[in-house]
Amino acid sequence: MINSGGEIQNHSDFVAQSNLMLPRGPQYLYENIRDFVIAVPKSASITGKAMLKGTRPKIVACASLHVLWEDIAEVRAAAVHPDIQKQGLGKRITEYIIEEARLLGIKKLFAFTLAEEFYKKLGFERKDKEELPAKVWGECSRCPKYFQCDEIGMILNLSP
Repeated sequence: MINSGGEIQNHSDFVAQSNLMLPRGPQYLYENIRDFVIAVPKSASITGKAMLKGTRPKIVACASLHVLWEDIAEVRAAAVHPDIQKQGLGKRITEYIIEEARLLGIKKLFAFTLAEEFYKKLGFERKDKEELPAKVWGECSRCPKYFQCDEIGMILNLSP
């Protein structure tokens, strides 16, 4: 996760501690940084000059599109800062992820989540884990929730 100062945090991130998303360590973040979409306040400067000076904007929301195979991808690490939730930012970021998936030719986009209603409003359907494609299980065996998973499988069919 990326903290409010724009810096990568370790697994002690408060969102993960709140059981709202899986903990992700720095190695995962650096290996997958290009999967992420972030949101910063409108007033934030994210120009190259500002970044070179060490000025980092506050990141208020993020999500990632993790491609698993030629036709399937996952929405991961979707989070919005608690102070600005319920204002449509999570929806906008997820819609951006959906559009990116379409542009890549992804046919199925899925998420494991505790926020079922959020994903339903975006057209995702609840699926029993057994109904999801086998490819989605590749990382589950390494998950800290593997034996007591409380997340719901949601899938969005992007095929015409």
